[in-house]
Amino acid sequence: DVLSSGPFVLHLRSRTLDKNSEHIRLTQTEFAIMKLFMENPGRALSREDILHAVWGADYNGEVKIVDVNIRRLRIKIEDDATEPEYITTVWGYGYKWGY
Repeated sequence: DVLSSGPFVLHLRSRTLDKNSEHIRLTQTEFAIMKLFMENPGRALSREDILHAVWGADYNGEVKIVDVNIRRLRIKIEDDATEPEYITTVWGYGYKWGY
């Protein structure tokens, strides 16, 4: 029912996220990305991995939708979105949950 990592607690049943016991409002897409990251700590996930896991194999849009949603998620969860600690970029590949 719960995934925990550092200051974060992801409640799977209620589909909510807390950071240091404070509620963070997420869209369903942001929740799905957080779930994927927290289920794969320290693993580099390609943009394509994230795209298929969150949007599905039948999604025909741009892979850049991943970057857009990561940027929005960083604004919500990072202390400083310009210097991310939790969702780190793996240059030329994708992203990793780094906590």
